[in-house]
Amino acid sequence: MASRTRIISQNKAVYASTTGIYGGSAATEQLNPQQLNRIDTLSFDVDLAGSRQDIREFGQLSRIGVQTMSDIAPSVSLGYYLGDGKNEILLGLYSANNGNLAASALQGSIVSGITAEDPDYREKNLYVLTAKEGEDAFNATAFNAQGASHDVIGFGNCVLTNYTANFAVGEIPRADVEMEASNIVFWTGSHAGLRNPAINEDGNRADQGMITLTAPVTGKSEDILVLRPDDVHVTFKNNDISKIDANSHNAHLVGGTHLGDVCVQSCSVELPLSRGNIECLGKERAYAKPLEFPINVTLNMSAVLKNFSAGALENVLTGTAGNKTTDIQIQIKKDNGVVAQHYDFKDCYLDNQSFSQGLDDNETVDLTFSTQIGGASNTDEGVFWSGQAGTTRTAVNALLAKGDSAGDFYAHQPLSQT
Repeated sequence: MASRTRIISQNKAVYASTTGIYGGSAATEQLNPQQLNRIDTLSFDVDLAGSRQDIREFGQLSRIGVQTMSDIAPSVSLGYYLGDGKNEILLGLYSANNGNLAASALQGSIVSGITAEDPDYREKNLYVLTAKEGEDAFNATAFNAQGASHDVIGFGNCVLTNYTANFAVGEIPRADVEMEASNIVFWTGSHAGLRNPAINEDGNRADQGMITLTAPVTGKSEDILVLRPDDVHVTFKNNDISKIDANSHNAHLVGGTHLGDVCVQSCSVELPLSRGNIECLGKERAYAKPLEFPINVTLNMSAVLKNFSAGALENVLTGTAGNKTTDIQIQIKKDNGVVAQHYDFKDCYLDNQSFSQGLDDNETVDLTFSTQIGGASNTDEGVFWSGQAGTTRTAVNALLAKGDSAGDFYAHQPLSQT
């Protein structure tokens, strides 16, 4: 066991893998954790008291004991700078077909793999490695020479509970992720030959898969250091929220912001993924933690207002404005113009527009849009995402450390084989 005075971020590296259970591709083979890059925040919390129940009886004022009555669900939070989409795929998000978000090419929403309960998407294992004090974790020579000085924390059966992406002028685009685990294992003095931290529905450790963490790398050799705010492009399909009268051909406008001519200062994507526990008598842990529906995705924007769109609120009150929606795209490009990440929000409703003006200041407007995630193959509404790291089936399967096995989620999708 390593003797340290303290632990700082210099010593840390974070990895992710499939769980290898529930029929996953790694069920009978070595698990292959892959490093998450550009991590800059990490925290976890274990609430033991929340699952306990005091046992009391007549005749004694204090409790006679405590009994654990429900699942202990540690929470894990991590944040990172956006890159080519590798982190998102490793954490369980679904990349659209070949990076093409055209309506004819879409295969599923950003959480289709999770909603379809695909074993390579529904749950993940996370691993946090701590190297020897004073050495960079990314120093491969020191890493391999001082293997006995490394410690590892393994989080088993992590399910994604929240994903947030933030874009703002003057700030590096980033994402923050929250997950809920079912088990935590602490290993000291080794980073190889570690037993899978995942547990099965009976509460027992999984027998499938062993873990070896390879030397982490800084990623400086990658063609994306970080994405820049001036490479973020926000576009709207419709410039206003309106309805065209079929007889008079007049637009019944809601009015307000002219969406086609706003200077977006910041925007955030909020994808909450609430989970419900399915428990059975005779089982120590929840049988499953499926998503709870509906899944409401929120897109918040702050922009400098340039022009208004004509209209009146009475059109909403009288119902003549209809339920017009708009599609919104957020593209983040690299220096060479190639799209690194692409978010496509379909069938978005305008929930709120808030205007503000100060003395000698620019008028600004805060906009809130929302859409709902549909079924795994629904391409008409929801959020669709693609990253450069997963533009082909082969690339995605390589990140998931799997082959083209029959029965997985991708096998049912007409994805490119190249």
